[in-house]
Amino acid sequence: MDIDQASLAAWQAKLKEIGPRLTATDAHHRFIQFLQDQINELGFSSIRFPFKIKRCLQDSHHLLDEATGSPISNLGPVPYSGITDKNGVTGQLRFYHGKNDAEMKGKIAVIKVRDLMLPTFFLVGQMAHYPKQAKLTRNMRHPLVGATLAISKIQAAKASGAIGVILVWQHISTGLAKNEILPFTNAYLDIPAIWVHEQQLDKLQTISAQATTVGLTITGSYQRDVPTESFVVVVEGQQPEQQIFINSHTDGPNDLEENGAIALLTLLQAIKNHDLKFKQTLVFGFVSGHFQIPQSGLANRQATSRLLRDFEAYETKHNIAIQKVLGLTIEHLGGAEYEDDLKQNALKLKSPDDPMFIYISNAKNKTLVEQCLTEINPVGQYFLLKARKTAYFGEGQPLFQAGWPTISFIAMPLALCQLGAAETEPDINTMYDQINLILAILIASTQQLDV
Repeated sequence: MDIDQASLAAWQAKLKEIGPRLTATDAHHRFIQFLQDQINELGFSSIRFPFKIKRCLQDSHHLLDEATGSPISNLGPVPYSGITDKNGVTGQLRFYHGKNDAEMKGKIAVIKVRDLMLPTFFLVGQMAHYPKQAKLTRNMRHPLVGATLAISKIQAAKASGAIGVILVWQHISTGLAKNEILPFTNAYLDIPAIWVHEQQLDKLQTISAQATTVGLTITGSYQRDVPTESFVVVVEGQQPEQQIFINSHTDGPNDLEENGAIALLTLLQAIKNHDLKFKQTLVFGFVSGHFQIPQSGLANRQATSRLLRDFEAYETKHNIAIQKVLGLTIEHLGGAEYEDDLKQNALKLKSPDDPMFIYISNAKNKTLVEQCLTEINPVGQYFLLKARKTAYFGEGQPLFQAGWPTISFIAMPLALCQLGAAETEPDINTMYDQINLILAILIASTQQLDV
């Protein structure tokens, strides 16, 4: 039993056409509406859960050496850092040394950010892999880590009186560093901040030593009460009190991050086309807010936590009591594996298949996934990881934290958080294999899992 590859390709092409869909932007609204229109055409209905956020749009950015009048090459603004008027802010540079720096007042802070290499076992706990020759590297590096750690330093510089921030990417190619929507786990920082590559470090050090000034401009807008929404599609089962929750998020900067919503749409189409009947009720959760987690998630959890709360309130209002059978999360399908070549200063293709991580919370789910991998024999490399409440990437984490037994698909390609580029183009054939695997897991789970 297969999914419809032609529809998958057409829907993925539409996602690419819409472009970057950062949280609550016009493009994000269009994508949500597109999904709901397609769902209606398939004969399903949506239950909508709107909410509002404070939205920061950064329209233009510029960094200037005011002594020479020449621009300083930059890689883009730090999302939700801050905005300026058209004149920007001007100040001398001061390299960041730590908190409570009295000499930082009125200056533009320069903060070095290293793309960290960490032992793999710090980030993931591998239980199994497929096929037999699949092998994880001993160390992992992803710009998400270093960028996230920089947030506290930006906040410390602001607290010391800085009027702007320059983040200097180190140990990373310009190919990987450009156009990153990183970090994305911060709320509005209320201080303009911009990324530069370490190639600019000598220039910044010279400007600092000469005590001349730099101009930093990031124009845009900061708006309150901007609407967005998550929504669910319910497919009633024979035992409606037993529930399988399938989720992904709808916002992202490119057509690999996030195409999980396309996978959910494809699964709904397969249910209709093959007239599939399930023992458990299926709830498909389309989640907004992954790229503004502080505003969307609850209690420092990811965005799905809000949808779980809102849907639970909806069920309580309608006298629906549920039993949690499975939480199935789908993110970042069809990507290729790249490595960051610092000597060539570019991303280089390593494999057509990026490692797919599958977080699994119990032995039953592990057995089920292994059976389906053997049955479907999909292309690519798959690593079954032990679910943990802390080191658990993606929107499957809130399900696990809320007590759902989980199976969470998430790849972590290096360019995951960049604006669209060749490196973020998913392969439709790989997506097709991966979604067929997920469909097999979904069908098997309704037959094998119970509470």
